[in-house]
Amino acid sequence: MQRPEGRAEVGVDLLFRGDRDTAGPNPALISAQCFNGQTTDDRMPFPCARSRCLPSTLLLLAVLVYYPGWVSTVTSCPWDETGLLLWSEASSWQNGSVPAENEQVVIPSGRRVLLDVQPVVLTSLTIESGAALIWGNVAGLTLTTQYVLVDGEFHMGSASCRLKESAAIKLTGRSNSNIFMLDEENDEIRKVILARENATLEIHGMRKTSWTRLAQTIKPISHYPCAFVYDHSDHEVNAFAKERTKGLHIIVWNEDGTLYDFTRLQVFTPLKKFITSLPNGKVIGMYAVGDGICCRNKKKADFATLEDVIVNDLGGDVITKVGKEDSYSLLTQKGNKNTTQEHHLIKGQKSKYIEQKEEYLQLPLWEKQRDFQVAKSAKTTHQFFRVLTTHVAYPILELADTVRGWLPGDKILVTSTDYDWALAETRDVIHCHGECSDSQIRVNQTFYYTHYGNFTLNVDERAEVALLSRNIVIEGVVENECYAKDKVGIKRCKRFGGDTFGGHIKVLRGHASAHVQGAELYHMGQQGVLGSYPLHFHMCDDAKGSWFRDNSIHHSFQRCITVHGTDNVEISGNVCYDHLGHGYFLEDSVEQNNVLDGNLGLGTKNGALIMSDSTKEWCKEDLPGKTDFTVNCDEVSTFWLTHPNNEVINNVAAGGMAHGFMFVYADLPLGPSYERQKILGKVKPYTARSTGIKKFYNNVAHSNKRSGVFMDSLISTGRLESEKGVPENGIIQEENYYEPKEPTGDPNGTRVWNSKLERITTYKNKQNNMWIKGGNINVTFCSLADAASQSFSGGNTGLWTGVAVEYSVFIGRSDNLGEPRFYNEELANGSVLSNQFDGSVGGSPWHTITGVGIYQGPMLVKHSYFDRFATTYWNDTWQDELGKRPVSPAGAISWKKDSTYPVYTSQYTTNLTFGYCDGYSSNSTSGFWNEKRTGHWVYFGEPGKVFDWDDLDGTKSNHNWDRDGSLTGTPNTYIVRDRPFFTGPECTYRKDWHMTMCPYRYIKFELLGKGGNLNLQNKDKWALIAYRDDASQDPVIQPGKQRREYLARTYKSYLIDFNTTMAGAAFPDEIKIQGNGVERQDVVRVGICMPLDLTDFEIRSDYPVLIRRNNYTRAKNLSELDADTDKNLVFHDTENGIIFVKIFSFHDRTNDSQLCPAGLCYNLKIILRNGNRTLRSCAGAKYSAFEDPRPTPSKVPLPTSCFGIGTPEGIGAVRWNEVPKIVHTDYTVPCITPPVDNERLDPSYVGCFVSGVHSFELSVRLQRTMTIEYCTKRCYQREYEYAGLMQSSVCLCGHSVNNSTEGTDIRSRGCSKDCSGNSDQKCGHGNRMSIWTTGLPD
Repeated sequence: MQRPEGRAEVGVDLLFRGDRDTAGPNPALISAQCFNGQTTDDRMPFPCARSRCLPSTLLLLAVLVYYPGWVSTVTSCPWDETGLLLWSEASSWQNGSVPAENEQVVIPSGRRVLLDVQPVVLTSLTIESGAALIWGNVAGLTLTTQYVLVDGEFHMGSASCRLKESAAIKLTGRSNSNIFMLDEENDEIRKVILARENATLEIHGMRKTSWTRLAQTIKPISHYPCAFVYDHSDHEVNAFAKERTKGLHIIVWNEDGTLYDFTRLQVFTPLKKFITSLPNGKVIGMYAVGDGICCRNKKKADFATLEDVIVNDLGGDVITKVGKEDSYSLLTQKGNKNTTQEHHLIKGQKSKYIEQKEEYLQLPLWEKQRDFQVAKSAKTTHQFFRVLTTHVAYPILELADTVRGWLPGDKILVTSTDYDWALAETRDVIHCHGECSDSQIRVNQTFYYTHYGNFTLNVDERAEVALLSRNIVIEGVVENECYAKDKVGIKRCKRFGGDTFGGHIKVLRGHASAHVQGAELYHMGQQGVLGSYPLHFHMCDDAKGSWFRDNSIHHSFQRCITVHGTDNVEISGNVCYDHLGHGYFLEDSVEQNNVLDGNLGLGTKNGALIMSDSTKEWCKEDLPGKTDFTVNCDEVSTFWLTHPNNEVINNVAAGGMAHGFMFVYADLPLGPSYERQKILGKVKPYTARSTGIKKFYNNVAHSNKRSGVFMDSLISTGRLESEKGVPENGIIQEENYYEPKEPTGDPNGTRVWNSKLERITTYKNKQNNMWIKGGNINVTFCSLADAASQSFSGGNTGLWTGVAVEYSVFIGRSDNLGEPRFYNEELANGSVLSNQFDGSVGGSPWHTITGVGIYQGPMLVKHSYFDRFATTYWNDTWQDELGKRPVSPAGAISWKKDSTYPVYTSQYTTNLTFGYCDGYSSNSTSGFWNEKRTGHWVYFGEPGKVFDWDDLDGTKSNHNWDRDGSLTGTPNTYIVRDRPFFTGPECTYRKDWHMTMCPYRYIKFELLGKGGNLNLQNKDKWALIAYRDDASQDPVIQPGKQRREYLARTYKSYLIDFNTTMAGAAFPDEIKIQGNGVERQDVVRVGICMPLDLTDFEIRSDYPVLIRRNNYTRAKNLSELDADTDKNLVFHDTENGIIFVKIFSFHDRTNDSQLCPAGLCYNLKIILRNGNRTLRSCAGAKYSAFEDPRPTPSKVPLPTSCFGIGTPEGIGAVRWNEVPKIVHTDYTVPCITPPVDNERLDPSYVGCFVSGVHSFELSVRLQRTMTIEYCTKRCYQREYEYAGLMQSSVCLCGHSVNNSTEGTDIRSRGCSKDCSGNSDQKCGHGNRMSIWTTGLPD
């Protein structure tokens, strides 16, 4: 990866990347940055001019002059150290002999041993304190052992002299092996490289670019019109695909890819002559269909003929292993046995190639620009044979950066840029044959899916391209089949389908140094075994200076990299692919000041180690009992971030089963850190929730099944009463109460709004691109696109927090269309409607696509740009059957579709711009700018009418304050639900939004209490009915699942009645009314229905007037109450049985996240001392209306023009000055016209002959596809003058027709059989042959 944040690849080999924390400069940074014409390292003592760079020798000299001590770091290589003992010499060992096979080898203190030869397989290797093992600079060395215990030093290269030869460590053993160590907790530990106290672990592979991005879109083969030279499955062009009957199908091509011959054999006797007759240079493909090679009654002699031809004539050998009904294929060029390739798959065996989509044997002829292919497995649907142009078969990838160290034979990974991460594809790098630049590579096969390599309006959706190969390979060797006998092991085998006990590398507290870079870790991690991860810093406390860099971890059985109870380490430039459980894992919610920089992760699948890894189904199996903990499971994330105080920059989460990045923490340290932190005192209880995010910058999340970036919930500690018995590491789906404070981490500190999620790119995540339910978070300079439904949403974590989104770009549907989707809708009568979409659809095609889904709040959306939120009517032909138009609505600003939380009145938007005109036009009779693709700036889906919208507590009072008019065209306009309870005559309805624009101010009041309808158990029971006095025809009744809160117009009067129909209905004993969002200019009158015989009640209040017991003032009438401005009067209307109060405030808000100004909310409690609790209704009571003394506001006008058009320039996540290259056109392939044969004459019919024409040979039978054209061309290419057709399906070739000796010309009288491939043609009959000239010139 090219790292914009201070890490770069080395410009010259001499100048290596030093430790970030050394006193001197990092020469690699100097070199690379100088070569790039820029300087970013603040330790560099001199500038580098953009116009020209210092020559490397002068650069090195300058470094030495400024930092003379740095020369000591340019040391000789570890294997050049003098005095090393050689592994290969008996004198190096205490027992006087070289280690023998299966020996438990110990290198004792005082001995430094050089591994100079291939060692035998060992049982274990222990390097004692004061000892060392140094890997020799010898190609191909492999160390195979069950464990490596490092108490001394283990060196594979060094930071200044990396190991460049290939090397491997293979960790062997089973989970139940009797070979193990005891770790620091006295637990058995197996299959490990363990670095203990005072140990040195140095593994340094070749410097290779870890990952980059595409700079050009690459598409599947179907997108290239000139891709196929020959396509066997194309019936219209090549009818031979119809020849699907059992047998050995053989095709022969000319070198230009045109067809030379084709046949199908069930008896192999003719094969020898057929192959012998072919000229050298012809390309031969064979494919066995069904039991075509080893039929049930196949004679041994016949099969021997097949073996003889393939082995002796064509150079094959796999054919000798083929059994009955096995799959077999072959590809070769006649006369060149070195080109022969075979594939054999035993019947019933699963093909790894099909899983990897490596479905074809391939033979390229580069000078002809042709690639010949034969299918490897019968799963390939009838496309047994094909010929592609080499530009399609071996595409050239245009990369964003010049990559270093990517060599032919290396394996790369191209990530999905669609909703499904599993569309990622692996390929092998091959030679470019002189066609590639420094930033291009060629790969070994075409792609099955589109991988996008471009931008849409400041959203970067380029696929990542990662290198999986490294020259140092560390592998956990696993068994071919599960061997577990215990219940846990058997369950694990069932879940994961194989042995998941891999190897691991573990670094413990007190190690001297630990640096692992440039290594490939394969089949590492031990599923279900705590503490067993591919790379693992374990309880190291402060490990400053240690790091894992630029490694490739793939097909891991448990995580990729774990930082556990460890601070100040660097995890950078790594690739984590196809792993079980969380990928990059901060384990105990205590890890701080770590740097996660430039890492790539994808293929995050569920594991079963802890509850958040596990699926809900597995949780239920593992945690049986009365309590259902499934809700506390299944939050698996590529980056699991359990403490805010870490630096997370330049990373990519490219897809997994749940989240890309998950911010979540525990209120107490987890695991062993609970006791450890009692000693260290660094992380105290409840401090994570008060700690600001150190840095979360320039990260990308895409193709995740749920959210790209997710911030919500808590990790259970298993120790707190509030966790209600949820086991440790379960996820509590409740408020996380995150509220950054100053001093940071101090729960009693001052609230600050200083935590940022900055320059984040998220796209094509299936649930949300970002879900941020955090306290006072700034989401700034971000780019979001292609959400399957809702791009951004979230909320607060307390009454005084919020989220601000600013300077960001939201795109509804980008140019990254993805793969076409076929969608079926089943009707009630059982019939099915089908629709083909031109691109991918992440969820239901009925979903509403939104940019911001306002939820709870305040979610402040400022200075942001929206484009391409267009309602799509996707198949009007379904309208009659469905009774409605199939539609996917869209809107830039919307609301959470199923919200139970009312939105705060402090919710607002300001300074928004758009790339399209809003849907409504007062000058349009249809009400839309464009009937087919309408763009909405605001959209609310009417519950019951629009798919997936529910009318819940929050939904009922959805609103947004358009502070500057950038949404409505009129400043200070509220957008509210269209119902009289909220609106008035000055409001204007927007039918395309399904919302109304109003010029009023709004507050909220909430009812709490005890007893009767307000008992806790009556939440969600529709306890209250709210009326606005001047709109009593439209009462608001809501369940009250979260809050009994009502949106109210200021200077209006409301009546709260109690629902008399609910079970156990009764007047409450206490009622508390709280005003939320009330500022100095706001006034609302509220009446609360009371028992008619109520005479004794108590009033209490904290604000705006302090009232204790009965030191309050009663108003004589409503007029006195309405006139009150400072006394907080209460009026008891005894005639109607209603207590009236007036909600007001003496303060204004001083910041956006305040629920109430200065934290002072209007509140008043009424305690009933007597009165009959039997409910009655106060609806219809007569009392004086509330008079609004203010001037009547103007009616909100409909906009008459398209305003608010802007551009995304200068906002969003993209920094164009750091984009090295982009090719705006997709990858294309040249069309090559096949040669035209101008010498061939038109074939002519000779006659119908008795089939005793013995000079005809090379019989071919095609049961379904024989035609005169095929037969004559076949014989012409073989330079025969005549072609003969007989028995409808047989073609033979001959050089002459001799009437007197070889047949009687009976013309057409007996050749009446229709050709098998064309019923309009005749192909002989019985023993008669239709003979044609082939067109061979005289």
